[in-house]
Amino acid sequence: MSLFQKCHAVILGGFPAWTSNRDEIVFRMLLGLYALSPALFAFVEMSPTVLTLVGALMGALALLTKRARFARGTIGLAIALALLSGFVLASALWSVDASRSLMAARDVFGYSIAAILLFQGILALASAQRERLARVSLAGMLIGVVSVMGWELYFAFLTEDPRFVENVFTLHKITVYGAFFAVIFLAQPRLVWKGLAALFAVLTLLYGRSTGVNLAIVLVAVMFVMPAKYRQHVLVGFFAVYLSLALIAPFVVAPLFAYLKTTGWLAFYPGTFAARLDLWQMISPRIADQPILGHGANTIRNAAGVVVSPTYYAQADLPSAHNIVFDLWYELGALGIIVYGVLLAAIIRMIGGLSGPCHFIASSYLIIAVVELSVDHRIWLSWVLGILVFAAGICIVQCRSMTRSGMEDGTTRHAAAFSK
Repeated sequence: MSLFQKCHAVILGGFPAWTSNRDEIVFRMLLGLYALSPALFAFVEMSPTVLTLVGALMGALALLTKRARFARGTIGLAIALALLSGFVLASALWSVDASRSLMAARDVFGYSIAAILLFQGILALASAQRERLARVSLAGMLIGVVSVMGWELYFAFLTEDPRFVENVFTLHKITVYGAFFAVIFLAQPRLVWKGLAALFAVLTLLYGRSTGVNLAIVLVAVMFVMPAKYRQHVLVGFFAVYLSLALIAPFVVAPLFAYLKTTGWLAFYPGTFAARLDLWQMISPRIADQPILGHGANTIRNAAGVVVSPTYYAQADLPSAHNIVFDLWYELGALGIIVYGVLLAAIIRMIGGLSGPCHFIASSYLIIAVVELSVDHRIWLSWVLGILVFAAGICIVQCRSMTRSGMEDGTTRHAAAFSK
C-alpha cells in the first residue's frame, strides 16, 4: 500500500470524501483538531485557549452522536474537578481581590467541563477511530515539533542579538509544547521518531531559553533510559521529595538566599536561579500573613509592595512567583498546598496502574507539567490550562491506541503458538 493510500485510509476511514454519516463527520472534525493544533500552538499565541473550547464541543458532539454515557472513571474525575473548582471559588470569601479569585474559579470550572467532555468523547470512540486519531495526531505533532525547532533556530541565529529574544515568553511557551510532543516520539518503536525527539532535546537545551523545559528534558531522558520496572518507584520518590520541599519552601528560602548571597555563590549564576530565589524570599514574609488559607486565588499578580529592594530580580512588577508552590502558598495557603499534594498523589497512583509506553508517556507528561510550573508561568493562565487539557487528551489517545495494538499483537502471538 502506497503512502497516499495509507493517508487516505487513515483520514477517510473507508468512507467516501463526502459522507452523510454523522458519526464520521464529527470524528473527522476531531481529526482536524488534533492535526492542526500542534502547529497552531507554535504560531498562534492564545491557541490553546480557543482550541480547548473547540475540543470540548467536539467531545460533546461525539457523545451525542454515539449516545454514550459517562464512564465511572470520568464521573470520579468530574467529582474531583468539581471539588477543586469549589475550593477555588470559596477562596473569594477571604480573598484580598474577590474579582480575581472569581475569575480563577470560572476558568478552572470551565476548563474542567471542557476536559471531561473531550476525554469522554475520545473514550467513546471505537478502537479503529482511536487508532486513526493517534496516527493523525502523531503527524500533527511532527509538524508542531519541527515548527518549534524552527523558531528556536530563528531566535538563536536570525535575531540581531542572539543572547536576547524580545518576545522570549513566546519561546518559553512553545518549547513546553515541543517537550510534550517529543515524549510521544520517544514512545514510538521506530528509531526515526526517537531520533527526532533527541534532536528536539539537543536544540532546546542549546537554544530554548527555558530552565524549566531544560530540567524536564533531563528528567524525562533519565526516565527513558531507566528499566521500566523501576520507573514507578522513581516517580514516587521524585514527587515525595518534591512535596516535602514544597511544604517547607517558604520557611527555608530566606536563609538559603542569605547564605548563598553571603558566600558569593549567586554571583556565579546571577540570572534565572538567583532572580527566582530573590523573588521567593521577598514573597515568603507575605505568606506568613495568611499561612492557612492564603490571600485568595489568582491574587499574587497584583500583590503590591512585594518587590522591595531586589538584588537580582529585575522586573518592576510581579507577574507571578514563577513557581506554583509559592503561588499556591501565597494564594491558598497551607490548605492549597495540601490539596495540590493530594491531587498529585492521585495522579501518580493512577499512573502506577499503567505499563510500558503508556506509563512512560503519562509519567513524563506529569514531570514536564510540574517542573515547568515550578520555575515559570502561572496555573491560572488560560493557555496553561488549555495545554494541560490537550496534553491529557494526547495521553488518552496514544495510550488507548498502544494498548489496543499490544492486545492485537498478543492475540496474534497466542494464535500462532496454538496453530503450531
